[in-house]
Amino acid sequence: MQNILLIQRQAPFNSSHGREALDLLLAMAAVEHQVSVLFSADAVYQLLPTQEQATFKLKAYPRSFKLFALYDIEQVYVCHASLLQRNIQPSQLSIDAQLVDAAQIQQLISRQHQVICS
Repeated sequence: MQNILLIQRQAPFNSSHGREALDLLLAMAAVEHQVSVLFSADAVYQLLPTQEQATFKLKAYPRSFKLFALYDIEQVYVCHASLLQRNIQPSQLSIDAQLVDAAQIQQLISRQHQVICS
């Protein structure tokens, strides 16, 4: 079993990167890898609650983050500096995530067999 960290850096609806990263994360977890995810930069916006909009054609995929427990994805991290830069409070996040600083991110990366950036 490999330790794999997926680092998300993209805003939720500017492109398909966020949705594709979620699909990859769930697929890796389904084949029994030890998967963790780090939301950094504009990806922290993925963690804010979303609402369905009739005029918006893309599915609000961040709601699927609640499936993490079903797939045994327990290591969910969010860059504290990214939240601060965007004036987002941890209490606003739609899922539980561990706040990490730059030093903790480096430690997290060093413990991985693979790191994938999205």
